[in-house]
Amino acid sequence: MAHMTDAHRLFLQSFMSKFILDAQGVKKLHKMACERFQVDCENIAQFVGVININIKPLHLEIKKGIAEDHDGKQYYCLVNTSENSLLRSSTDYSVNELELFKKMIGQIVASESGTMSSMEALNLVEDLVKRMSKKDAQDMLERMERDKWIAVDKGSIALDTRALLELDSYLEEMHPQLVVKCNMCKRICLRGQSCEECPVKLHLHCASRFFKGQETPHCPNRNCNADWPHEVPLPKTKEPGATQVNEQEPPSQARKRRR
Repeated sequence: MAHMTDAHRLFLQSFMSKFILDAQGVKKLHKMACERFQVDCENIAQFVGVININIKPLHLEIKKGIAEDHDGKQYYCLVNTSENSLLRSSTDYSVNELELFKKMIGQIVASESGTMSSMEALNLVEDLVKRMSKKDAQDMLERMERDKWIAVDKGSIALDTRALLELDSYLEEMHPQLVVKCNMCKRICLRGQSCEECPVKLHLHCASRFFKGQETPHCPNRNCNADWPHEVPLPKTKEPGATQVNEQEPPSQARKRRR
């Protein structure tokens, strides 16, 4: 087993206080940890890989994901890999609040847009066995948005990147007929564009990259090849200093690129 240095431990300790960081934040944290202990650290992929090896027995893993919005911003999240990962939040949320969250997940996954309105979420309290006021439900939604479980935009609620990373197994197990994976990145896709002739679905940022430069875009499924029925999203400008790293990348491949 690869052993963690003090730099790895400082990085992990700082990460645990946040649970989720964008790629730029991870890059800064990695640099800070290495400079603090004056060590020549490997690239972020290898660095995070060493940490993941050591925290695997604790059912923890730092995973990289991409936000489902048009920006496709990269995030790293410390997730619980145990089978009952949804229950891990029981220390922060009551059993009744988790039941409400499960009902929200079911409605979000079943919706065509991958979202639900705040009013719809609040009305779900009527379906709970144990009573909950809408005021308490609103307080729970605000905490879940703060904790990055849900994203709220103009009264519309979606699962945030943290939820998609940590609850991917739960989503596939509990909603196997509804959960679709993006045809390009192979990650769960709740918000995106769908072909009208076959089950293919694409994240907005994946569609933007795949159809770039195509005057008449067609479904990426070769057995379908139907005209793409949506307006192709324009690509977003890459953030300054954004890093494109994959923590699962084998060290041998990283070495090849540096040669």
